[in-house]
Amino acid sequence: MNERLNWMLPSFEIVRLGTLRIRMDLSFFLVGAYFLFRLGWMLGAAFLAILMVSVLLHELGHVCLARMTGGSATEIRLTPIGGLATVQPGRGTWASVVTTAGGPFVNLVICLAIPWILPSDAYRSALVPFTLPLTKLDLEQLPSDLGVITFVVNWVLFLVNMLPMLPLDGAQIVRSVLASRIHPELVNRCAVQVSMVVAGLLAVVGLAFDISPLVFLSAVVFIVNLVEFFENERIDREEDSFLGYDFTDGYTSLDRSVPAGGGTQPSESQPGLVEQWRERRRQQQEQAIRRQQEEAEQQLDELLAKVHAHGMNSLTSREQQTLKQVSDLLRDRGKRTE
Repeated sequence: MNERLNWMLPSFEIVRLGTLRIRMDLSFFLVGAYFLFRLGWMLGAAFLAILMVSVLLHELGHVCLARMTGGSATEIRLTPIGGLATVQPGRGTWASVVTTAGGPFVNLVICLAIPWILPSDAYRSALVPFTLPLTKLDLEQLPSDLGVITFVVNWVLFLVNMLPMLPLDGAQIVRSVLASRIHPELVNRCAVQVSMVVAGLLAVVGLAFDISPLVFLSAVVFIVNLVEFFENERIDREEDSFLGYDFTDGYTSLDRSVPAGGGTQPSESQPGLVEQWRERRRQQQEQAIRRQQEEAEQQLDELLAKVHAHGMNSLTSREQQTLKQVSDLLRDRGKRTE
């Protein structure tokens, strides 16, 4: 997982390894109380401790590979559904993919190594996700029981992080690969929508089979992607708004984007889906800019008429500011078109 969930709950710093800060989310205490209640204090405490260590190792995998690929890492935040490493991979798609895959790779290696180190007959039944084949810790075979818990925790962390849902690692890997071939904005929007659908399906599965951790995970992922969806919509509205459009070059940017005659040049071949999406976006923005230009000119005429009738002092401070901004833009446009 990545830093996209940092907004959920506050955290506090527990240790610093050089320039790397390790923080713990306060929600860990709530989840700890759940495990202690559900599994008993002894088994629940062991499960929670192994979960914390496994999540930390998962995120250290991200950190190590980020630095090996020429990137950087500054912080690890431990949460009950995974860690959130603030990393900056090196340049290139390969560096991003390797950095993202580092966490699940660590969990997979642990799952492969534990049965050889601590043999047990319970590992086969532990392959079923979200099931713990233990009801209590047996002190006579404590190492073996701890090995089973370690296997279960790391197996679930691996499977969960490979799900095609943002911000989980599996979806991040796919997005990094596709973003190098398809327009990144289109990839991000599709990834958010797919993540919401998959989260909804997993929530239904969790409710049907009474898998509360799966329902909780699906709910969190759905909320995160829902927030991202509305954030994308807000950005679109700002881009289409008068104040959101960059008028640093006046209105001539619109004039340059439209060929002479007001039409578009016919293409020799049928455009693909990405090109069609880009063309629709361009046309929508051009139409919005034209409307904004007409509204600005109309507003300027009204303000000038008010000044002519009652003088400059009749304008409010906001109207004076608007008059200056629109006048400067239109004056700049006139100079550039001469």
